[in-house]
Amino acid sequence: MMQGIRNIRNQLLAASDWTQLPDAPLGSEARAAWASYRQALRDVTNGVTGPDQIEWPARPDQQE
Repeated sequence: MMQGIRNIRNQLLAASDWTQLPDAPLGSEARAAWASYRQALRDVTNGVTGPDQIEWPARPDQQE
């Protein structure tokens, strides 16, 4: 169960790896927002005992 959550998290991290590359077409604010998102993904399972407690962070490019 939790391994499935980690697999999803790892896929989301991999999909956003490009945002941290030095030549990524992002400004410093956008790069920082993506870095925060990626840290939130890494922390998503902290203190969680089941999948119903997972609160996925919103991608920076999908926030209002």
